[in-house]
Amino acid sequence: MALSFRRETAETAPEALVFSDGFAASEALVKDLNAQFGEDQWLEVPAADTENMLSITGAEDSFVIVALSSDQPDAVDAAAVLIRQARQSGLMVLLVAGEISSRTMHQIMREGVTEFAPYPEPAGALVDAIDRLRLARTNGNLPTIASGAPRRLGKVVAFYGVAGGVGASTMAVNFAWELALSTRREGRRVALLDFNFQYGSIATFLDVPRREAVYELVSEAASLDQTGLTQALSTYKDKLHVLTAPRDALPLDIVSPADVDAIINLARDSFDYVIIDMPQALMNWSEKVYAAADDFYAVMEIDMRSAQNMFRFMRTLKAEDMNLAKLRFVLNRSPGMTDLSGKTRVKRVAESLNITFLHQIPDGGKQIVNSCDQGTPLAEGARSSAVRKEIMRMVEKFTSEETEKSAVAK
Repeated sequence: MALSFRRETAETAPEALVFSDGFAASEALVKDLNAQFGEDQWLEVPAADTENMLSITGAEDSFVIVALSSDQPDAVDAAAVLIRQARQSGLMVLLVAGEISSRTMHQIMREGVTEFAPYPEPAGALVDAIDRLRLARTNGNLPTIASGAPRRLGKVVAFYGVAGGVGASTMAVNFAWELALSTRREGRRVALLDFNFQYGSIATFLDVPRREAVYELVSEAASLDQTGLTQALSTYKDKLHVLTAPRDALPLDIVSPADVDAIINLARDSFDYVIIDMPQALMNWSEKVYAAADDFYAVMEIDMRSAQNMFRFMRTLKAEDMNLAKLRFVLNRSPGMTDLSGKTRVKRVAESLNITFLHQIPDGGKQIVNSCDQGTPLAEGARSSAVRKEIMRMVEKFTSEETEKSAVAK
């Protein structure tokens, strides 16, 4: 049995005590832990010193990581004893689970595990679990999975293009990525859900694989749990979790309103921000997404087709007595500053619809198309583009408003 830990300085307690003796994927785990805690900062501690190390480690500064990949009784019992000792010392425990049976998982979780991460798949699960523990430590919360998974009550943001090709999916992808980058240091988790189950393009725009579990998720949402959601999600660079459209084009009505409600509620419990890319077609479950959304971005262009569809969309919402206050109107490919006739047309369209454009995104041209085709966000494929800068302003405005709301709520 070996314990390793990271020390900030010689006088401070380690941030993490890691129990990984006999773990099957130990080499890969060491690399990932080095990336999280820093290289050349590990020290092995004999099993005889376990109790002593736990007793002198500050609960407000450290947590324990237990890696287990064996169903052998000796290994399971040793892990259980270590978890009990850690909990008695007031330390949070992260279980890194390899190929263990559900029976072993159940036994270990009952010992008082705070978080768990399957390893090595899915990619990014370990990083997310460590971030959640750090966030819980910062906020003074000690969530315990044994008594129910920690709830995040994430904010839901939906993007809806009133006409095909207006760029709503591009905005959703880049909004989610910029949000993930700006809130990563705070331990926030961001999920991007592609609800265009027929021809969703999120997987293409981020070059992430379409998982087979997506079909199971959308077809059996009523029995969905956090494990099922995690298996269906792909990750982009360990920072953004993505629910892609299924491999095959499915009918949009394959999910019911109750199914969509279940997916959104579970995603809100698992993530701090949930970004949803909507299909243009309005389904019987679209109302559930609109009702759940904290902000609903309606994207259009300055043409008659978009204006007419926006008018119809707003009439539909009014007919259903939906709250229009959450609507955020976005004009994509807006005229340039020197295009006076275009500016006049924008003003005329806004007045005729009785709306105000919260954001006007300039035309990025081929640079934006190329970035999407290459499967990279604008932050990587077109860092200095005016489109990216405006999307960053969208994120800044959104996060600042959320901060203000939180301050008022307190």
